[in-house]
Amino acid sequence: MAYLGKLKDEQTALSKQIAELVIYSEGAVSWAEAWNIPPLDRDLLIKTLNRFNTLKSGKPGSEEM
Repeated sequence: MAYLGKLKDEQTALSKQIAELVIYSEGAVSWAEAWNIPPLDRDLLIKTLNRFNTLKSGKPGSEEM
């Protein structure tokens, strides 16, 4: 049962990551496109979009990516 719980948690985390990418990209990436992006590329896109949105809001952004 622990294994099934872990799988459910991973599925939830993935769905949240996809939703964040679609929302943070303000429509530039669709739901279907986000699901087809490889995981490493998706992580990079999310980090980059978060940094962009932070800078756009006028807050100092971290140089780390």
